[in-house]
Amino acid sequence: MKPIDYVSALNEMYQCQGFPPYKWSEFDTSPWSSLSKPLNECCLALISSAGIFRDDQDPFDPWAVNDLSFRQIPTDTPFERLKLHHNYFDHRDAVKDLNCVFPVQRLKELEAEGYVGSFAPTAVTLGMGRLYKRTALQNETVPEILAVLKREGADSVLLVPA
Repeated sequence: MKPIDYVSALNEMYQCQGFPPYKWSEFDTSPWSSLSKPLNECCLALISSAGIFRDDQDPFDPWAVNDLSFRQIPTDTPFERLKLHHNYFDHRDAVKDLNCVFPVQRLKELEAEGYVGSFAPTAVTLGMGRLYKRTALQNETVPEILAVLKREGADSVLLVPA
């Protein structure tokens, strides 16, 4: 089977529906950098775009467009208190085991086994999907999330897209 050119296929699909070509983000540089210390000495934080929230928090609107909000979830929250609201991925397996998209229990195991120095006490979740306000995401939401991660003392972040 020949690979699908995702960007072209997506543009063609939406243009057939009358939408203008999507303006994809392009970057000449990358913010990525190597770890300055081994992972077993790092504080690892978790960010998931699976629309996970705690039962005492407002749920994500699964049909939202441009929802720039996020939820902070203490990593000691029992999984029974966690919910998932997201319509842009097949979440049948995630409902059976949230670790598929919110691997708190697996990361705690890695911490206990010494593979991760420590696991940040707060995870961040978003209800991504149909987010077209990239500038607002970069200039508003990301700095707020970075403030949470800095407060937690995170050296590195595991990003789990849903």
